[in-house]
Amino acid sequence: MPSRLGPIICGIIALLLSGALSACVSSGNDSIAEATGESVAATLNKGRTTQAEVRKLYGDPMKTSFSSNGFESWEYEFVKMQSRPTNFIPYVNLVHSGADGEKKSLVVFFDKRKVVQDYTMSASKVEVSHGLITK
Repeated sequence: MPSRLGPIICGIIALLLSGALSACVSSGNDSIAEATGESVAATLNKGRTTQAEVRKLYGDPMKTSFSSNGFESWEYEFVKMQSRPTNFIPYVNLVHSGADGEKKSLVVFFDKRKVVQDYTMSASKVEVSHGLITK
């Protein structure tokens, strides 16, 4: 009488290995990795926090821009992605693979005196799909 445990155990091992092999990657400014709207509101005071204090809190911005009225904006981004388990299953990854994650963005607006005029903090889900089947 053949045993049915062999295929079940192999399946469990394959699932555990795919979970162990799953990769995580991040890019951007680590200083906003754990930031929330509430934590940013607690550290940035409109009309009081200076540009130098923002740089001390969050480091150098990824992007700066200037408006026609002389105001300046600094942009910070952080993205963290987790590979899908199907990426590590041979042949299945040709049909469907990708990554899921979250993107955070902080934009700080300064007036001519280099004082925080306003800011916005956002977080959104990010999905990347590859293969014959893309969600």
